[in-house]
Amino acid sequence: FPWFLAVNSGAVPLDDAGVAQYGAKAAQQPHAGRTGVTYNPALSKSAKIMMATTVLYLIIQLPASTEESETTVAADQAKGEHFWALVGLAACIIAFILYLRECIKEANEDKALEAVIEGIKSKQISITAALHFAKSTSKHDLSQELVSEDAKRLKKIIRPFFAQYDVDCSGHLDVSEFNQLLIELGEKYPGPKVMEKFKEQDKDNSGSLCFEEVAEFLYQFIKDELMQKPCDEQTIKKMIPAYEEDDEEEAIPEDLADLSPAQQLQRVLFRSIWMMGVGTVMVLIFSDPMVDALSNWGTRTGIPAFYISFVLAPLASNASELLSAYTYAAKKSQKSITTSLSTLVGAACMNNTFCLGIFLSLVYFRGLAWQFTAETIAIVLIQWIIGLLTIFMRTHNKLHAAIILLCYPGCLGIVWTLENVLAWD
Repeated sequence: FPWFLAVNSGAVPLDDAGVAQYGAKAAQQPHAGRTGVTYNPALSKSAKIMMATTVLYLIIQLPASTEESETTVAADQAKGEHFWALVGLAACIIAFILYLRECIKEANEDKALEAVIEGIKSKQISITAALHFAKSTSKHDLSQELVSEDAKRLKKIIRPFFAQYDVDCSGHLDVSEFNQLLIELGEKYPGPKVMEKFKEQDKDNSGSLCFEEVAEFLYQFIKDELMQKPCDEQTIKKMIPAYEEDDEEEAIPEDLADLSPAQQLQRVLFRSIWMMGVGTVMVLIFSDPMVDALSNWGTRTGIPAFYISFVLAPLASNASELLSAYTYAAKKSQKSITTSLSTLVGAACMNNTFCLGIFLSLVYFRGLAWQFTAETIAIVLIQWIIGLLTIFMRTHNKLHAAIILLCYPGCLGIVWTLENVLAWD
């Protein structure tokens, strides 16, 4: 439901290519049937992490399925699953730490580089401007030996241009495509000179240039040409267009507005720790009574407690994701919709690592049996469906949002079918 809400509240008009139009291009009144959201590529990476973390369920599920096929006694099943619960717990802890590390890395990523790459793809930045940017912002002197960090960064800038010049999508540049690259670099040569340059770069004599050969050529161009043409920071800024969503400012609470940045950071950290502490205490106090209440509702209505919990519990446990998804999406920018959907994918990653680790610790330390085959299959399957939609479609319209919304009751349907038709669990 939060994904459906985010897409609908953040929807803007789509162009003929099906890409969302943000900022000044967005109409005040979106046209029905042609609205949606387009998010940054970073969300696809998060979706892949989400899908990868679902593998953790298999560490306990596979042994549990084996034990269930051999005995119906829960105590005997628990003994056979005991070791694997510990393995799963250790794997969840490691995965959770690695996920936090990746989140920190993403938060500190080179945002300027990402903005430049987006500008290259939308043909707002010329290759000369991009190479000047690479030269001026590299951490090391590009006139010296290229270190791996700068090489990776330079290739990220070059790759979108390579795709533009590779007109026939062969993965290589022929002579005519290479000549177009030279022209845009300001290097206009007669035909024979172009062929000579081409052969110089064609190291494997294949008759075409692969990406690595083009990257090496552009690196040499930076060394031989741009190093002799200094370009100050202001000139580079003029060459690189501004992005409206990059100028988006977060609202600062009134009580923090007059403080210095250092004081604001200190106050925000204190407030965050305080609120997390209060929230933890409330969970400890009310979690058991809430579980008892949901169980009693199931007993009185004759509906299994799982189904009642599946519908009602997320309204309390995931209220923060619901609110933040709507709040960010309503800003109607590519940056905000990416943040909005990232909170939801991040919540799934947390469930697959941190929350699953808590469950496995209970299974291990209390000697319980894992008897959630149907639920596990449903969780993994639904996450893979949403993950694949996120990876292969950078634009989601209201139809995609409706499909993802249907995954919510669909999950219940899968569990009911597996339990009542196939008699699993």
